[in-house]
Amino acid sequence: MARLNRLIQPQIHDPYFVASKYQDPSVCTKCGLVFSAGIFEWRETPPEKAQKMVCPACRRIDDGYEGGQVLLEGDFLQGHKTDVINTLRRAEQGEKQQRPLERIMDMKVDGDRIEVRTTYEHLARRIGQAIHNAYKGDLKLQYSEGEKFLRVRWRRD
Repeated sequence: MARLNRLIQPQIHDPYFVASKYQDPSVCTKCGLVFSAGIFEWRETPPEKAQKMVCPACRRIDDGYEGGQVLLEGDFLQGHKTDVINTLRRAEQGEKQQRPLERIMDMKVDGDRIEVRTTYEHLARRIGQAIHNAYKGDLKLQYSEGEKFLRVRWRRD
């Protein structure tokens, strides 16, 4: 009988998630995100008598503690900056539908360089892949070991 070794992965600690669940239902006082039935979701109107809280994404934004960084560089951006920004905004909207905590924290545009900070690594990866799929170029993903953090670099000259 073959022995199957399995590597037990330690749980990655995220200080922005509370140890116990939020009250059901709860609504974020900053962005209006609703926590109900164990998930975060966008709703047009929050449930009546919902508990007040600040969601993990808003807490990260307030603290300036990003989960992903995207760096877009190259001469290509000079003539296509608006298109590239529209592509990354569409990527954000698509990710927010599936994962409401995934948001762009801020974006700095400077010449042939765009820097984007995201609340979590999933959005950083999705932005990098969307830009690469649309405009080709050189894409590099660098995950930090033991952390929920991703650094994305894309370049096209």
